[in-house]
Amino acid sequence: MLRTTVESTALVADADADDAAELGLIVEEVARGLVDAATDGSMLDCTLSCTGHAAQVRLSAIIRSELHKDRHAVGWQIVDALTRDTRVIRSNFDHARHGYPTEVDFDWQRGVSAA
Repeated sequence: MLRTTVESTALVADADADDAAELGLIVEEVARGLVDAATDGSMLDCTLSCTGHAAQVRLSAIIRSELHKDRHAVGWQIVDALTRDTRVIRSNFDHARHGYPTEVDFDWQRGVSAA
């Protein structure tokens, strides 16, 4: 559902279908990493600022441990290849929420990959 929402938002912002699908794929891969590491009861939050040619995205959740960006994992290879300036920001352990507040921010631009 998140991927579809991101793709629809990109299309409304004048991205073409291929660019919208690419952005949706990237968000889906980052979300999968956060959900896999999330604590019980954690919520996944996604903030998307999008024009037809660029987007700034922030996904966040409370996770059990460090989010591992395994450079050999296909999902993170996709994210690294298709985005610019991917940042993972993990805050100190939050005892009330039983995990680490973690944000993944990235910038995406049509036709520009980090590779």
